[in-house]
Amino acid sequence: MSEKDKTILIVVLAFIILFGCMFISCCAGSMFFLTRADKNAIIELLNDTSYNGFTNSNEVQSGTEAGYDQAGMDIKDENGLSEAEKIIIDATEKTRNLHVDQKMAPVYQTEDELRSYMMTQMDDVTDEELEEELGLYNILGFAPNDFDLRQFYVDMYTEQIAGFYDPEENKMYLIEDDSPYDNAKTLAHEYTHYLQYNHPEFEPVLKYEDDFCEENGETCVILDALIEGDATLTESLIDVDKIIGKYKKISDESSAANSDVFDNAPKYFQDMLLFPYMYGYDFVAYHYLKGGFDNVNDLFINLPQSVEQIIHPEKYMKDMPVNITLEPFRSIISNNFEIVQEDVLNESDIKMILSSGYKKDWQLDDRQASVAADGWGGGAFLFAKEDDSPLFFTKIVWDTEKDAEDAETAFTLYSDKRFGKQVDNNVWKDDNSIVYLIRQEDILYWMILPENFDSKQIIELLQNGSSI
Repeated sequence: MSEKDKTILIVVLAFIILFGCMFISCCAGSMFFLTRADKNAIIELLNDTSYNGFTNSNEVQSGTEAGYDQAGMDIKDENGLSEAEKIIIDATEKTRNLHVDQKMAPVYQTEDELRSYMMTQMDDVTDEELEEELGLYNILGFAPNDFDLRQFYVDMYTEQIAGFYDPEENKMYLIEDDSPYDNAKTLAHEYTHYLQYNHPEFEPVLKYEDDFCEENGETCVILDALIEGDATLTESLIDVDKIIGKYKKISDESSAANSDVFDNAPKYFQDMLLFPYMYGYDFVAYHYLKGGFDNVNDLFINLPQSVEQIIHPEKYMKDMPVNITLEPFRSIISNNFEIVQEDVLNESDIKMILSSGYKKDWQLDDRQASVAADGWGGGAFLFAKEDDSPLFFTKIVWDTEKDAEDAETAFTLYSDKRFGKQVDNNVWKDDNSIVYLIRQEDILYWMILPENFDSKQIIELLQNGSSI
């Protein structure tokens, strides 16, 4: 991605890193520096519709008229808000059409203070949790065995902090040294999160705890995409240029943030971190164009039922996922191996398995992987281990047998790239494991089994078709 196509975004904070989700993008709140694809095309479409929010409203004032002079920044009212902050907050509430009685004033801290806060949060993550998470990334080829996951998260999430809203503390933080323009953009984004978390109709979905996400990773990935997509859309509809245009030059000179950690991260981590912004934004914008923010509000009340519905907004509440059971395989595996993690394997997961290996030679191109993952009907995986031996097993149901055939072709190509020459039809062997790919009509099984696991019972079940 070229520098001109990059944009500062804000990533989630409240749950920092949730280890129950297969791919850790399930969070709430927001913070940090990220990059994403240019969204000019969809913004132009939004501006051409009657649902253009506050962007073209006559109520928007220029920088001086809006009070964005030094006095507008420094003089605070009884709620601790400057005139400038009140204008951004007012624009956010009018654009999003959500209102609260108590306005929230941001707390300004230095980057070092917010980094220190992040480091404290990371201290709560145990080495055992990180080891289990890394074990899954290792077996799926997302990260090498010696990858320092803790240091990577610290480096990634402290590379360029932009600000965040913490729903547990009900506080919002901004960087005191950022330009007024950058802080105005961040304030609009984070204040949208404040509105989300303080809207009574959204409370049943947004008041979840870490334990919920450990058991319902798919739901939390969906929520994350919805939360961030909503805030990113709202931010994009507010014409900050017009409100505080005289500060834009300052922002342009100061916002070329360092992104070395992100740019050099294994591809999986880049894809995972961008998912809620790229797909969440497109999903929310699609429904906003069809019915404004009333439609968006309904998304929080009637949650999408799968990540597939996030990726394909037109499938919302139409293409419902198949409920997958991993029995009798789970019972066989758990006889000798400890089940570490079990959850939905969604369309995005499949795409990343095929295209986001840490070695470029393993990767299918993104389009090929996306086409192969399309047609997902339902999926589940389990990750287990015995001592230092990891095991991965997944069952995927496809919409049609043709979809399953296409996915089988893609998984075969990926496995050839990663594991080398087949030792039997759709069977691979590397130094420590045996890989099987078996299709039964519209069902695909892909498993990476360690050498010390007796696979005979599972393979017999699959080959004679008795597991359907």
